[in-house]
Amino acid sequence: MEQPRFPLYRRSANALNWYRIESATALVEVQRIGSRYVVHRLAAVAYPEQVRIRSLIDLEDGHVQACAAEEVESLLAEVE
Repeated sequence: MEQPRFPLYRRSANALNWYRIESATALVEVQRIGSRYVVHRLAAVAYPEQVRIRSLIDLEDGHVQACAAEEVESLLAEVE
């Protein structure tokens, strides 16, 4: 199996969450809550967190899709 080239970019199908996957054990999530945005940084130490990142990488969850880097990076630039 080919190793992914990081960073990878994903968004939820309902456009409420965006992800910048930095490695198999680290990601940044931007979550829209009403009119506000919250940034979460996750360092996956526990196995369930690692499985969640792996499912985002592999697009296993039907509610997550790949998106353009510019979409996530511009949102992060606005929020941070």
